[in-house]
Amino acid sequence: MKFWWLTDSPRLAAEKAAIEALARDESWFELERWRFHEGRLSAEGVLVAHGHRYPVRLAYPDQYPEVPAWVEPQGEIRWTTHQYGKGTLCLELRPDNWSPGATGVDVLRSAHNLLMLENPLGEGEQRAPSAHDVGELQAYDWGANPILIGSGCAARIRAGTANDLSALRWMANDDVWPIMIHDDEDRRLSRRPPGADLNRWRFEVPVYLSDAPPPLAGALDRTELVQAAAFDPETAAVVEVSTAGVVIFKGAELEVVHLIADGGTHRRRVFVLPDEDGTRSARPAEAAVKRVTIVGAGSAGSKIAEAILRSGVHRLTLVDGDVLLPGNLERHALDWHDIGFRKVHGLKRRLLGIAPGADVRTIDVNLNWQRSAKTHAWQVEAVAEGDVIVDATGDPATALFLAAIAEANDRVFVSVEVFEGGIGALIATCVPSRDPPFVEGRATFLSWCDVQGVKPPEAGPRRYEMLAEDGTPVAADDAAVTTTAGHAARVILDTLDGSPPSPDSAWLLLGYRSAWLFDGHGHTIRLNVGERGERVPAADDPEARSFALKLFKEWLGEDSAGG
Repeated sequence: MKFWWLTDSPRLAAEKAAIEALARDESWFELERWRFHEGRLSAEGVLVAHGHRYPVRLAYPDQYPEVPAWVEPQGEIRWTTHQYGKGTLCLELRPDNWSPGATGVDVLRSAHNLLMLENPLGEGEQRAPSAHDVGELQAYDWGANPILIGSGCAARIRAGTANDLSALRWMANDDVWPIMIHDDEDRRLSRRPPGADLNRWRFEVPVYLSDAPPPLAGALDRTELVQAAAFDPETAAVVEVSTAGVVIFKGAELEVVHLIADGGTHRRRVFVLPDEDGTRSARPAEAAVKRVTIVGAGSAGSKIAEAILRSGVHRLTLVDGDVLLPGNLERHALDWHDIGFRKVHGLKRRLLGIAPGADVRTIDVNLNWQRSAKTHAWQVEAVAEGDVIVDATGDPATALFLAAIAEANDRVFVSVEVFEGGIGALIATCVPSRDPPFVEGRATFLSWCDVQGVKPPEAGPRRYEMLAEDGTPVAADDAAVTTTAGHAARVILDTLDGSPPSPDSAWLLLGYRSAWLFDGHGHTIRLNVGERGERVPAADDPEARSFALKLFKEWLGEDSAGG
C-alpha cells in the first residue's frame, strides 16, 4: 500500500499550507481540524454558501495525487443531485478529468461553487449542469427477463423477411432468465444460440408475430393482448391458452410481451445487440502467494487469466466493465452461459469452476468511467495490490494510467496488445528496479518505429481488424489472441517465479503474418528500450511527515476505542 503522506512529505507540506491559507484568506471556508478518518488523511471544516453552513470533509486517498481527493458531508447528509447517495459530492474535478497538478484547494473550490449555484439549504431552485456521459452498459440493469435480439434479426423482423423465429430462454442466474430471439439466418452463423438443454436449464419458447401497432402502455390481460395483436382465429386460440411464449409487435421499435404459465402477460425490455463476427502447475511458494491484477477481461485478458490460473496462480483481481455479447464469442474464453452479463463475473465463475478455492476478486467497471472519486480511489488501490499489474485493454491511455500506478507502487507492469488484423503482438514488461518507466519505454518504441520508417500497426474500423492494401478487412482470429495470451502468461509466470525477461527482451514483438516489419509467423523482434536512470527524490520535510504521523496515531487510537 502507498501512503502518499509518508512517502511524499513535500506534497503533504504544500497541501497543508494551501488548505490553511485558504481558511485564513477566504470567508467561505473554515478549517476545524486535520485528522485521519477511515484511515485517510482528511481536513474537516465548514463551507459557507448563501449564509448556510455545510460541514464537510476533504479526504485524501492513499494513492494521492495520482487519483483525486474528494469532498463529502460530515455525516450522512444528502444536499444535491450531484452527490453519490449521502456521500461524496460529484464535482468539476473527477476521476475522468483529474490531473496530479490539481490540489485539495481546487476540490474545495469546486464543492463551494456547486453549493453556491444550487443553494440546497436555501431556495435550491438552480441545478448545476451534469457532465455525466453514462452509456447503457455502464447503467447496466437489464432486469429479470431481458429480451435479447441481434440487430440483423430485428431488421429482418421489421422488414417481414425473418423465417422460423424462435426464442431461447435460459437460467443465467437464480432469478434472471434472459430470452434470446433468433431466426434461421441467425442459426446458420457461428454466433447462433445453443439448443434447448434441460440439464442446463435452456428452453425453446414459441414466438408469435403481430403486424398490428403495439398496445398502449399499461397492464394487459391475455384477451386484451390477443385483441391488440389482431391474430387470426387459429393463432388467437393458441395464444389465449399458451403457458409460455413471446408476442412481438414489429413497429419501428420492437415491443415484446412475455406469456407466462399463470395466464399473465408481461412487457419485457428489449435489447438489440450488434451483429459482430467477431493442469495446473506447481509454483514456488514465493510465487503462490502473489497476486496478479488483470485490467481488461476481453479476449486476451480472459485467456491470460485462465492460463495463469491453470499454472498455479490462484490470487487474481479482474477489472472490466464490459458485458459479454454474442460477437465476443469468436475469441473469448467464455461461452453462451455468460451472454448478457459482465465479463468479469462470467470469467470468475469459469475460473472457480477450474480451481474452486481460488481467490478471484472482481471490479466490474472500466477505470475511465465517471464515478465517485472515493469509489475510484478504492478501485485504484485494489489494482495496486497486484504484485504484477497486467494491461490487456489494448488502449494506450489506459496502459499509461496503469503503468503510472505500477510505478508509484513499485509493481511489475506488463502490457499486452494484439495488433489489429492479428499480424502480431506486443508484450512490454517494466520491472521497476531495472527498466525505464513504461511511458519512457513507449517513447523509445515510437522513436524506433520512426527509424524503421514505419508507424505502429493502426486499427481498422472495428476492434481486432485492419485493412489490407486492397481495402479488404483482415481480422485477428482466435489463434492470434490465444498465442499472444500464452506468451503473456509465460512472461507473467516467469516474473512471479523471479525470472522476468531480460532487459534486451523487455519489449517483445511477436510476428504471426508477413506484414509490417514481420517476415512471417515466428518472426520475433527483441527491443531494448534502455535502462532505468537515476531518480532524484524530492527533499524530505520532516515537519510535515511528523504532522501526518501524529494524526494517523490519533486515528488508530480512536479506532481502537470504538471497537
